[in-house]
Amino acid sequence: MDEAPERWTTTVHGREVELPSTIADVRAALAEELRAAFDAEIGSTPGPDLPLRLAMWALRTVPGAVEEMDDQVDRLRSGDYSGVTVLDDGEVA
Repeated sequence: MDEAPERWTTTVHGREVELPSTIADVRAALAEELRAAFDAEIGSTPGPDLPLRLAMWALRTVPGAVEEMDDQVDRLRSGDYSGVTVLDDGEVA
């Protein structure tokens, strides 16, 4: 267990930022008023769901990241797929 944690990055406002990627690092990076909610949610999350839940909390450690993600989801839901990269030969739907 001496391996370094996987490096998580995302882009916020056109800039690549590194996110904390361990439970301890995410908790430490959160504002103090969010830590009890984090502890409760992470403590009750089933193992298979943990990576996604932890990633969502990690986004909260970067100002503007959650808002930018929400804006992108809203844009996609409205049918605007500009800037979308398709990873296979399928259509964006």
